[in-house]
Amino acid sequence: MESTKYNEDLWDEIPAYAFMALGRRGREEISLTQCFIPNCSCNGDDKLHPLVKKMETIPASDQKFSIQKSKYLIHCDCCNQQFHLVFEKHLSNEPKKEDLNEEAILLERVYASDADDQVDYGEIGFVQPK
Repeated sequence: MESTKYNEDLWDEIPAYAFMALGRRGREEISLTQCFIPNCSCNGDDKLHPLVKKMETIPASDQKFSIQKSKYLIHCDCCNQQFHLVFEKHLSNEPKKEDLNEEAILLERVYASDADDQVDYGEIGFVQPK
């Protein structure tokens, strides 16, 4: 794949870390600048290249919240494959309080899947809302 198709500016939108809950022992910081394809141990954003970003919003069945998905297609130079880094924001649809100017993010989870969304590589963790 040619480097002209890469969109390195997307790294500015992707958090550097996600957090995995360790029960009562706290949480572990997981770097998002690594390849999540099984059997690939590539680390570092110099070997990983974002290609495109897709967004979609899915209303929940109970209408109390909606899910906003941001999917980043990432190419890995080490294994020469692509995968999706998916961020799911669970947004509250409840009426906003006057002192809150932004939408209420209940949870933002992160997981990885293959480029065709056929294989789920698993939950990575959660991202803290800003």
